[in-house]
Amino acid sequence: MTDTVAVLDLGKTNLKLLAIDAEGRILDAETAENRPVAGPPYLHVDADHVWHWLLAALGRLAARHPIRAIVPCAYGSTAALVGEDGLVQLIMDYEADPPDAIKAAYTEAAPSFGEVFAPTNPAGLTLGRQIFWQASAFPGTFARTRHILPNAQYWAWRLSGVAATEVTSLGAQTHLWAPLANDYSSLVDSQGWRRLFPPMRKAWDVLGPVAAEVAAATGLPAVTPVLCGIHDSSANYLRYLAAGMSDFTLMSTGTWVISFNAAQPLDALDPTRDTVSNTDVHGNPVACSRFMGGREFALLAGDAADATATLDDVAALIGAGTMALPSFTDSGGPAPGTGGKGRIIGPEPQTPAARVALATLYTALMASLAIDHIGSKNTVVIDGGFAGNALFCKLIAALRPCQEVMVSPDRDGTALGAALLWKWAVQAGPIPLGLRTVPTPDIRGLEACAESWRRALG
Repeated sequence: MTDTVAVLDLGKTNLKLLAIDAEGRILDAETAENRPVAGPPYLHVDADHVWHWLLAALGRLAARHPIRAIVPCAYGSTAALVGEDGLVQLIMDYEADPPDAIKAAYTEAAPSFGEVFAPTNPAGLTLGRQIFWQASAFPGTFARTRHILPNAQYWAWRLSGVAATEVTSLGAQTHLWAPLANDYSSLVDSQGWRRLFPPMRKAWDVLGPVAAEVAAATGLPAVTPVLCGIHDSSANYLRYLAAGMSDFTLMSTGTWVISFNAAQPLDALDPTRDTVSNTDVHGNPVACSRFMGGREFALLAGDAADATATLDDVAALIGAGTMALPSFTDSGGPAPGTGGKGRIIGPEPQTPAARVALATLYTALMASLAIDHIGSKNTVVIDGGFAGNALFCKLIAALRPCQEVMVSPDRDGTALGAALLWKWAVQAGPIPLGLRTVPTPDIRGLEACAESWRRALG
């Protein structure tokens, strides 16, 4: 019998349920859109949609494959407040913007950067501020909270009925975790929330078999185990740990471009440049940088996003003096003070290819700047959505000629990493990754363009 696991890859905009075998091959997948719902009382996750889709998708997958276990992985900055009978409040979407009074009050309550190694981010991107908002604005319903469950662990709880907390989910810039102390932050204790977090479990721990209602709805065997689960970017990083890699910079790309470099000490991080600490599956802090690269690419490319651009298109933009300056989202990422100030200088691109070339050049310049801020001098590995953008990969290689730049062929690294959690404790040895080296192209004017771009940031 094929040892197949079902991985729930819960993304901010896309839902995936993948059947992955013991060799790391994706055998099958179910997908759907994941869209938030406008208030009242705030922008929130459509949990009913996710749940009904998940049960149906599990049923379809189980009819085609012998599912041995279920592994949830999910994006961060999201948590569920649950009571005796389920949710006590709607799950807040991280793009929900708190009222000014909440922002001001949280400024006084927030832990220091030197404790949590994460700044307070725009909107609801800091999970601690989300929970503070829910507790302050809705004290009656918050009082009924029995558990605060990070995103992946909420879905593990829905599937198994067992509540748990897990370190990668807590340690993803939430303000809830102090990575050097390996403990909850002072915010958690000052607000009296520690009692609301269920026991800490390993990401690979089996919480229990599927709940009876899940087995009945999906046709899964009643003994099918549900694992605790993991934060999505940490799942992707896990693949490289499993391959025996240690001294490298991982550029994990999608809606967010999140880069990891364990060689950078946390005390070198700069909160103004969105450098933060993530936490790996073993509880070790890892220096990271981040910005919404996928979102910014889409905003710049617009309806031309599917066009193909070449190095010649980039060279033409450089020759014309056209460049995009940050930032096209609320977060300036590695360019502090630029949130919402993005603009194009020089002649506007006139063709779809030129538009994509500009979006790709801008994203590569931002990504290269971001990894500078986490001290990247080692091998760079590009993973995720932008790994399929050959022009982006070539630009990173050209912008960093003194470093080897490699690209992963796998577009579902998050799910593949999460699948490794099944039988993680008995991994036989390093896993193959199939990385390939990106040759460094010669792009006329790129070095001067990059210098001019950085000067324009001030």
